[in-house]
Amino acid sequence: MNSLHKPLALAVLLLSAQSFAALAQEASPVSGLDGWTLGVAPYTYHFSDARKEHSFEPDDERHADVWLVTAERRFDEHQLAGLALFNNSFGQFSQYAYYGWQFRPWNAHPQLFLKLTGGVIHGYKYPYHKKIPFNNRNGWGVTVIPGVGWDFDRHWGAQVNVLGTSALMFQVNYMFR
Repeated sequence: MNSLHKPLALAVLLLSAQSFAALAQEASPVSGLDGWTLGVAPYTYHFSDARKEHSFEPDDERHADVWLVTAERRFDEHQLAGLALFNNSFGQFSQYAYYGWQFRPWNAHPQLFLKLTGGVIHGYKYPYHKKIPFNNRNGWGVTVIPGVGWDFDRHWGAQVNVLGTSALMFQVNYMFR
């Protein structure tokens, strides 16, 4: 994806999320989407520049723009599962299928939540397969991703995902209720 297409793709993702939100507000209180959350992560902050760590990696290594879209289903107050599709830090299309838990540990701040997900990740392929732990040369691995978030209202929220020692991913969510 060239640099002109990235802003266009992000705009389409954001407009799609806004369209889903408008449809959800028109839907009856109990719909087939109840319990689902759609998320978009338009920005990831890397703690350091990409750097060559192994001889098989390219000499001119740079972080690519990262984007993510996710659909997540809550099963009860704490349990959830989801699928995230994203462009990883090295420009490779990637997927993350996960199961996780969400907790609201402080009664004084019920909007604040902690999230922990774990699952199968695919997409960090050679020559970047060693950029994440527990990953093979073909791009298959397992991972755990913690996050912290805040619900602004009944439908809208935001969260920050901690991507190991590499980055923070900023995400906006729309929850169907």
